[in-house]
Amino acid sequence: TAEDNAYGPLCLELRRIRNANRRADVEIRFVYSMRPRGDGTWEFVGDAEEDASEKSLPGDLVEFEGGGAPLALGEAYAENSFSKDEYGVWLSANAPIKTHAGKIVAMLGVDIAASEILAKMNALLGVGVLAIVVATLCAILLGVLLAGRATRPLTTIRQAIRKISEGDWEARANVTAKDEFGEVAGAVNQMAVSLREREMLKGALARYVSYEIAEQVLAQNGTAQLRGKRSEISVCIVDIRNFTALSSKLPPEDIVEFLNRFFERMIDVVFSHRGTLDKFLGDGFIAIFGAPLEDPNHRDMAVRAALSMLEAKEALREELLQKHGIELRIGIAVNTGPAVVGNVGSEQRMEFTAIGDAVNVASRIEALNKEYQTECLVSGSTADGVSPEISLRSIGEVQLRGVSDPVRLFTV
Repeated sequence: TAEDNAYGPLCLELRRIRNANRRADVEIRFVYSMRPRGDGTWEFVGDAEEDASEKSLPGDLVEFEGGGAPLALGEAYAENSFSKDEYGVWLSANAPIKTHAGKIVAMLGVDIAASEILAKMNALLGVGVLAIVVATLCAILLGVLLAGRATRPLTTIRQAIRKISEGDWEARANVTAKDEFGEVAGAVNQMAVSLREREMLKGALARYVSYEIAEQVLAQNGTAQLRGKRSEISVCIVDIRNFTALSSKLPPEDIVEFLNRFFERMIDVVFSHRGTLDKFLGDGFIAIFGAPLEDPNHRDMAVRAALSMLEAKEALREELLQKHGIELRIGIAVNTGPAVVGNVGSEQRMEFTAIGDAVNVASRIEALNKEYQTECLVSGSTADGVSPEISLRSIGEVQLRGVSDPVRLFTV
């Protein structure tokens, strides 16, 4: 009871605890002790409050928010949310009370008024909002200043990239700043130079090979592929028969037109069979197979190209015969052997060509078409490697000038 000799000292001790922990910035409102009953409820034991209207007496039932009892005897904890009772809104904490022997007999409760906490939270919020406003204004001002500085070089770089994407390899990003924008502009300019060099190399390659082969050469380090190297290749030489007589019967303009159409169709055949144009010979040309990209089927490709050129010749022959009454005949030779293949010439003038006995032998074999009354001769070195699908007929051996061993000859 209130008159119990132990009650007064308990309340005084609770009051001492409360007063000792009060601070100017946080006021502890209530300090009290409570213990569980046998029926699961809790009752007040002591209260540090002096005001009788707010003081809890021994035996008063503790009312928890929600009607439950959200604490266990002996477990200290602090709430992370507000609780409400008939006296107001609070933030509470609890800790166990032990005897000298260490037995837990009750819990100490402490309540801080929510108004104190909310006032401090509102103050912090006000400071935070003010800081955000100031920071936002500073960021906007800084953004405006930086935007003006960044927009100009970015616009210049963007315009240069657009022109380069449209094929203008001379476009440059003229940014002189020594910062990240300058580094990006330098990279864009270097890219333009590399693309220009690549397109120039691709354009030069397109004079000799198809665009597909040119792309493959560039993808495999085109510069290295075009350096001189020794390779086994198949050489195809094409010549127009009796071109001198033909040119004497036609005006120069018709001769040029005819040659252009002839070469266009024949070179298309070469490219479609993965061949490379070596050079024009006035009324003929040399093509090679197996370079600059290695091709294990270069023999087949060369012979098949020769067959396709004979077919293409027939269409031109009909046109020439009907238009001018002139018979068109050609001679083709295919020979396989080692040769040095690569760029030959000077810095001002350079050609991709093949040099070696394989070319010389092919040239001498082509001249034999007149003697054998054929349009296509194939050497034994080529015939030995073609697929069985290609039908070749042997016409014997021949001793060529400058060649020690006899050369076997076949016709298609």
